[in-house]
Amino acid sequence: VGAATLVPAGVFADRVGRRQMLLAGIAVFVGGSLLGALAPNPGVIMVARTVQALGASAYTPAAAAVLIASFPPSKMATAIGLWAVTGGVSSALGPSVGGLIVGWGGWRWAFWLNIPIAVAALGLGLIYLPQSSTDRTKAVPDPFGAVLTMAGISMITLGVVQDKHSPDWGWAGSKTLAAFAIGVVLLAWFIQRCRTHASPLMDLRLFRLINVRLGVIGTFTVALVWFCIYWGIVRYAMTVWGWSPMKAGVATAPVSLFAGTIGMIVGRWANRMGHRPFIVPGSLATIGTAVWFWVGIGSQPGLWSVIVPGSVLLGLATGLVFPSYIATTLVDVPGDRHAEGSALNFMVQRTGTTIGVALAITFLAKGSGTRGLHQTLAVAIAGSVICLLVGLAVDTRPRQARAASSS
Repeated sequence: VGAATLVPAGVFADRVGRRQMLLAGIAVFVGGSLLGALAPNPGVIMVARTVQALGASAYTPAAAAVLIASFPPSKMATAIGLWAVTGGVSSALGPSVGGLIVGWGGWRWAFWLNIPIAVAALGLGLIYLPQSSTDRTKAVPDPFGAVLTMAGISMITLGVVQDKHSPDWGWAGSKTLAAFAIGVVLLAWFIQRCRTHASPLMDLRLFRLINVRLGVIGTFTVALVWFCIYWGIVRYAMTVWGWSPMKAGVATAPVSLFAGTIGMIVGRWANRMGHRPFIVPGSLATIGTAVWFWVGIGSQPGLWSVIVPGSVLLGLATGLVFPSYIATTLVDVPGDRHAEGSALNFMVQRTGTTIGVALAITFLAKGSGTRGLHQTLAVAIAGSVICLLVGLAVDTRPRQARAASSS
């Protein structure tokens, strides 16, 4: 739901005002959190998560656009870097905090925690957020395109969560292959509508910018890789080693700590150097992280010998790669389309997250011993190689440096 509604939410933010869209999104998110905290069964939780996704889609691109517009043009790279670091670090921090909260107070506190924070943000936003200009000429994006996106991603995810141990499906089974085929056809139909519709859900002209293309591929892949590794080791520690969610959250806390520290440094230096010098070593560090866990994790728990050092390495890699690819997507997008550009970025990020989590949980649920974990890490290594190759083509240096290099 989040992946499919981010882009139209970005366009709506430009039409009705970014401040209004941001505040409305926070209010919807609070409603979804309250519903989730009070949910009596899993069905209501899914409804609550859907409401949360709609709220997050409303405020995410609007917030990015408000942040970037608050900086002068000469500091645009700094603004994009700050936004990218926030996005990357929050992705790394969320699971660890979630493990702590769930271990301390139960799963309902994963919802309760959002409410006071969101209410505080809502109150401060009403006081301090500036009004933004609106563009009433922008037509409402193609609603059927959003339906095609959700259906296509859902069918592919349905196929991903099957394997040879599934009693009725199996990865080579006719039902699974049909799900993949339907998903691909629906997404191809979505792209065709974007080519021909008067007000497409996704403006394909953005992909004429090479850094947008590279950033989208990199963001999707790094999200898939990161959640394969993270969910892989967390699920293994909880199911095989018997760790609680709290212990797993504390053990992997170095991921967010080092991701935040490194991300701040990257955001500052990337203004002058571009992001390639950080993507390449970060991709290599991600490969090293997957290899470390592959070799180190066994049947016996290894907190200090395996998980903590591996979490530090994953945090370093995250701080280098995640914010860099997020910034790459937006660096050449015109200022009046930053809400739409950031929505596109988060759409592919959440799609990668969906598939990465599905792969990790499927491998670990069906595999025995370390076999499922090794399958998950193998996917992460392959994805990291793609991140490395894409990163070699990224050039986000200031325009003057790019022009001099071309000359």
